[in-house]
Amino acid sequence: MPVGRRRTSNQHLPRGVYRKHGAYYLVRNEGDRKRWTRLGAEYPEALAQLARIMAGTAAPLSVEALIARYEVDELPRLADRHRRNRQADLRRLAKTFGHMPPAAITPAMVTEYWRRSGESEGTRHRIRSLSALLTFGRQIGAMNGPNPCYGLHLPRAAPRRRYVSDAELEIVRSVAAPMMRGAIDLAVLAGMDGATIRGLERRHLTDRGIEFTRPKLAGRDPTPQLIEWSEQLRACVRDLLALRPQVRQYLVCNRRGRPYTLDGFQAQWQRVMRKAKKAGLAERFRFHDLRAKSASDAASDQDAADRLGHADATLTRRVYRRLPRVAKPLK
Repeated sequence: MPVGRRRTSNQHLPRGVYRKHGAYYLVRNEGDRKRWTRLGAEYPEALAQLARIMAGTAAPLSVEALIARYEVDELPRLADRHRRNRQADLRRLAKTFGHMPPAAITPAMVTEYWRRSGESEGTRHRIRSLSALLTFGRQIGAMNGPNPCYGLHLPRAAPRRRYVSDAELEIVRSVAAPMMRGAIDLAVLAGMDGATIRGLERRHLTDRGIEFTRPKLAGRDPTPQLIEWSEQLRACVRDLLALRPQVRQYLVCNRRGRPYTLDGFQAQWQRVMRKAKKAGLAERFRFHDLRAKSASDAASDQDAADRLGHADATLTRRVYRRLPRVAKPLK
């Protein structure tokens, strides 16, 4: 593998890959000379070519090369936020495991990484990303043994417990712009997450209700979900479609009729939170907490699971049902 000084720029690039004159190159030492191999002008194209080159060498495929292949084949299938977080995780994992063949990683190494990294929730997410990467490696033949991330039983962090009260919701709705108010109502009434709301189109509106597939599950479970109409939900959609621009494809969009990017939507939400704080909101909350409110206010665990699209109510009960359980005393 190429070696050299630590990068000061373009630190996202795999080892030995450099950008020059509008293209990406793999630089390798051959005796006293450096060989520059053109990979491509676009980053995905360059990663794919790098993966082909690495797969054709006699040396075992490294984790770094496996990451390059994964970024081309698997990352595009993930939702925006999931893809961004996964890519950030892989870059950090490459610093520790990048030089190793995937088959050389052992459960003890993963456990040691967990401990040395502070046993934080961020480390847990990186280990999940490592597990997904190694599972992909097994699928393409980069390793044949078991996934070393399985069965480690790392201590699980407590789920988030922030519950948004009705009074807090009204404060936030009162200061939100009409488009964001519609997004808030969709999250509460239909239990939708931000990615689903940003992707809703007119074609998802049916006679029975709103029929859609959550972006996070599109690659694993393409089964559509239907949220049936209620008077409140119909009014929410009607108000959204009355907003400008009226000739548009997406229900929630920017001024040009285009769907919000993840960054754009988060910027709008932070603006709402700043206004809400000035209007009397005591504590900020996340947009995703509105999905938890929808589940928490449901009549039962199963009703909440059906609305959120969970196949098993256990996850709904553990993570999204945030109100105290109510029980009657023994007579």
